[in-house]
Order: sequence, then structure tokens, then C-alpha cells
Amino acid sequence: MKRNTRIVAAVIAGLASVILAASTLCTWAIAHGASMRWRLLFRLLCHGIPNRCLEIWHVPMPICARCTALYAGFLAGILLFMLLPRLQEMTARWILGLAALPMLLDGITQLATIRESTNPLRIETGLIAGAAFALWALSAVESHVLSTA
Repeated sequence: MKRNTRIVAAVIAGLASVILAASTLCTWAIAHGASMRWRLLFRLLCHGIPNRCLEIWHVPMPICARCTALYAGFLAGILLFMLLPRLQEMTARWILGLAALPMLLDGITQLATIRESTNPLRIETGLIAGAAFALWALSAVESHVLSTA
């Protein structure tokens, strides 16, 4: 893995880890008496509708199940990038597009009130899309580094 790719991987992993850790810490604090208003800090990242959030310590997390899974998927995608043979950027882009389709369909059918999604489905679609995004981002950086070297 090239230096620039390692830097991008570290930034993606760092941001995802900080968001997941902060969300968990916020949930823990609320469960132990802090104000629910602390959830508002996460509104820039996610809608945080309580019935769409995972619960820890009987308190909904400030980011929804899908966003939680997206951030976890970013971490999984970094691992996949390190374990799998290198992909061409275009191949990774196609994988990302295909991986985003289930999430898109789930969101659209819910928005159109055709059906209500479930947290397990939100987690599955978020993990897949998050992993594919990280895989694409790192493949794009690696391809760019190779083409300019």
C-alpha cells in the first residue's frame, strides 16, 4: 500500500472510530444521567431519529443504525482493501454503485411509505455500502498514486 493510501486509510479509520466512540460515550453518559440534549451534537452527522437508532444501556444512540453501520463499514472496507488483491478504481466504483443500491432501495421504499425498514436491514445495507465506499476510496487513491508515480 502506497504512502498516500495509508494516509487516507488512517484518516477514514480515525474519523469513523472517533464518531463511533463519541456516539457510544454520549449514549453511556445519557444512560448515567446526562441530558438527552447531548444527542444534538450528532445532528450534523445523522438525523438520529430515536426509533431508528440502536439502543445501548436502554438509551438510543445519537446516530441511527444505518449510519452506525456505515462508519463500521468504513473500517471493514479498509480491512478488505488490505486483504484482497488490488482492484482497479473503475471496478471498485462499480462495486460501490452496486453496494449502494440496497441502501437506496431501502431508503426510497421507506420514504415513499411503501414499508417501514428495520434496524437489522439498516445495519446490513449500511455495512455493505460503508465497506464498498472505503474500498473504492482507497482503490482510487492507490490508482492515482500509481498513475502519477
